[in-house]
Amino acid sequence: MSASLRILISAGPTRESIDPVRFISNYSTGYMGVQLAREALRRGHAVEIVSGPVTEVFPSGARVVSVESSQEMERALRRRALRADVLIMAAAVADFRPARLAITKLPRRETVTLRLQATPDIVGRLPRRTRQLIVGFALETGRALMRAKHKLKAKRLDVLLAQRANGARGPFGRHPVDAWLLVRHRPGAGSHVDPEIVVDRLGLVSKQEIARALLDKIERLWYGQHGVTAS
Repeated sequence: MSASLRILISAGPTRESIDPVRFISNYSTGYMGVQLAREALRRGHAVEIVSGPVTEVFPSGARVVSVESSQEMERALRRRALRADVLIMAAAVADFRPARLAITKLPRRETVTLRLQATPDIVGRLPRRTRQLIVGFALETGRALMRAKHKLKAKRLDVLLAQRANGARGPFGRHPVDAWLLVRHRPGAGSHVDPEIVVDRLGLVSKQEIARALLDKIERLWYGQHGVTAS
């Protein structure tokens, strides 16, 4: 293998507090992050993980930074982003948080109205450096591929793993997922042509298969753009 890569992975869910004892979150377990870390370590790369609260156990060879909220995750990633050759945003960051945090526990009522606001677009706000590879994830319930292509361009990602949620089975944890791998090929210097997007239909695949496919693609892109052949 050629020189190892420094890979920074975000994993797991975030929790957005409602009051001192309640929060908004999602069903992410961190399993995808675990598989990505294992595969990267197996190939000899250095792995650091910024993870929300998870039920899975990360491999011992990875350095893990634990966070809870989307703001904490953004701060932790921002401190580490410029040191990474590759950033893989596999975390299921909560899309919304309460507009106001209750200082005391909200009393039980028949109905409670929560006013929500969007959480930060973390990957869009992180500092980047030249030739760094940015990998994103997209989970959709409808028109998954079209939305994924839009996200790939809008967030200036190099690679995106698109998943279509199946109503009969949740996409989180150890379930296989219906997936596509999208790669954005950057145009040459001075070009005004839109980047070409290449789509690879993965089908129904396990998280282990996704990790292998992503690391294969990352290595080909990285070693290719640096004029090095991976062995």
